[in-house]
Amino acid sequence: MNHWLHGMFTALVTPFDGERVDHASLERLVAWQIAQGADGFVVGSSTGEFSTLTPDERVAVLATVRSAAGRHFPVVAAAGTNATAQTVTEIARAERAGASAILLRLPYYNRPTQAGLVAHAAAAAQATTLEIVLDNDPERCGVELSCEALELLSLHSNIVGILERRGDLARCERIARVRDRRFMRLTAAADMIPSYFLAGGCGAITAVGNLVPHWLFRLGSAMRSELYGQAQMLQRRLVPVNAVLAGEPEPVLIKHALSVLHPGIRPDCRLPLTPAGQAVARLVEEAIEDFPRPPLSAVNGHRAPAKARA
Repeated sequence: MNHWLHGMFTALVTPFDGERVDHASLERLVAWQIAQGADGFVVGSSTGEFSTLTPDERVAVLATVRSAAGRHFPVVAAAGTNATAQTVTEIARAERAGASAILLRLPYYNRPTQAGLVAHAAAAAQATTLEIVLDNDPERCGVELSCEALELLSLHSNIVGILERRGDLARCERIARVRDRRFMRLTAAADMIPSYFLAGGCGAITAVGNLVPHWLFRLGSAMRSELYGQAQMLQRRLVPVNAVLAGEPEPVLIKHALSVLHPGIRPDCRLPLTPAGQAVARLVEEAIEDFPRPPLSAVNGHRAPAKARA
């Protein structure tokens, strides 16, 4: 039976107008994403520039997304710092703001042992009734959560899955062996979505979903229906833009592309992120030439969400 976390989730950007969070543009993006078929949102990830938002801004952004998406649409809050006590506080605030689940960032910079990672995740699980997906990001954390550590965390029934930042297909299978195949495995590797599904994955959380949620919805649907040729065709359409987006730190180029596709939404990021260089900005514009644009009604205003999921 499919869990509501199966599918294609967009790691939402946080629109800015200068230094100010642009809540009106965020509402427009949420409405457009839902109309385009996004299965759910992740709010407050690195794509959402969580590190430059204040704690109050993080809660306000989450509350805006929840309000715009409606009561039952899946809204996952990315939460977690390199201090466990602070992480527990952040999770509690996200729960009060209406999060459907937590994407738990593992501690960064202090490079804990596997025992430390287990203790951190266990403390988070004990502090909330929400379901938790672990965010395994060894590039930022400097340490990878081992499969043995995942096995130890099976004592916590609300730790229901893991987001793998790397498209490691062999590890995807190892995770299934130490847990079970109901333990959800999602990928952030937007260039390997069909392969990850075939290895046992159940979905993806991507930044490129900000630009083409409908293509990703169709890709996920094709994989679940075993229409592998259709899925590969859609994946190939994403290859050029995925390659170009790697040319600047995330989400600089995603925001530049959004400003082209959605007039009125600014490409602004907060320092230390700086505007896209002219050469790579042109490459992005070329890569998104055939991407769908919102209708004028969605540019000048915003539509009510077209659907909701329990």
